[in-house]
Amino acid sequence: MRRWLEFLCCALLLVVPFCVAQKCSPELSHNRSLCQLEIKARAGDADAQYDLGLAFDKALAVDRDCTAAVKWYTQAANRAHVAAQNNLAVLYATGCGVTRNEVEAAKWYLRSAAAGFVVAQNNIGYAYETGRGVKQSDEAAVHWYREASNQNYAPGLANLASHYMSGRGVAKNEAEAARLERVAAEQGFPAAEAAVGKMYLIGWQVEKNEAMAAQWFLRAAEHGDLPAQNAFGELIERGVGVPQNRVEAQRWYAKAAAAGLQTAQANLDRLNKSLIAER
Repeated sequence: MRRWLEFLCCALLLVVPFCVAQKCSPELSHNRSLCQLEIKARAGDADAQYDLGLAFDKALAVDRDCTAAVKWYTQAANRAHVAAQNNLAVLYATGCGVTRNEVEAAKWYLRSAAAGFVVAQNNIGYAYETGRGVKQSDEAAVHWYREASNQNYAPGLANLASHYMSGRGVAKNEAEAARLERVAAEQGFPAAEAAVGKMYLIGWQVEKNEAMAAQWFLRAAEHGDLPAQNAFGELIERGVGVPQNRVEAQRWYAKAAAAGLQTAQANLDRLNKSLIAER
């Protein structure tokens, strides 16, 4: 019935919302929200351009199309839309919808980061750390990770912690590294949760506490961190900080192994053989 109404109103040239599909590209004409978004984007609305790019980038109610995402992100980025600048950089870095170009990616990361966009600050920090698209500089990496950390961004906190731990680009400070990892972990950042679990397991910068270690490894495991899933499997298999449960250990090993972690696969194979031998 709705399609009939769309046809009827447009046939009568009535100015009603159902008719906007006639102004859209074919792939968006089926979706009124995306259609209206495209009309705004074509009129120069930077937010609409970003949102449309995001829809194509993340396949939100439309098939993924990196080329279209690049097109709309570029238009929004040229209008100083910081999220579009960051996302455009990601597409250049991965070569999705455009020829891979890490220098161009770094350029857009920098523009977004300089405007205060925290995700881009972390991303350009990583670019400097690895020398991707820019001259490698641990000092510059630390600068941008610190900028992201100042906004309490968990990945930035964890990355800055890594530099304090190693002394790359900043004076080595293990206590500060531990503090930053803890702040990131308390935000639910899986890699940091696993790092805090290891801190408690070995008694580094905290009093050794196997029960606390198991709790943090479990949190990280539940948030999808593969090494943490394997580590928690090892703890629960041996009954370290948590009651022994080899069946549950088997489940965690299998989960990490299914995602491609070879260490977990080796543990799973070993445990399976052990359980079979005991039958």
